[in-house]
Amino acid sequence: MDAINWLTLLGNALWIIGAAAALAAFSYADWQRRLVQPRLSLRQALGRPAFQAGWSLALLLVCAGMALLSDAWWLALLWAVLALAFLYLGSTALLRKE
Repeated sequence: MDAINWLTLLGNALWIIGAAAALAAFSYADWQRRLVQPRLSLRQALGRPAFQAGWSLALLLVCAGMALLSDAWWLALLWAVLALAFLYLGSTALLRKE
């Protein structure tokens, strides 16, 4: 019986939670657009700082999970750079006023 590879488990958990969070952020923005603010277009709803912050955090988790799962060092580095870009985008979205 083999032991659990905890790093692989963590990487898979991160990207799955990130993908679920991205879907939830998109779904919430669409729900808010349809029911709460019906005059808002989907493009406007997706451009709001609240959506951008949630979306960026979710994609940060996806990138972090993929970086943990990468076998090649250069691939892990690319995923990490992309994760840092989403960290920057999410933090700037949080600092913007709506």
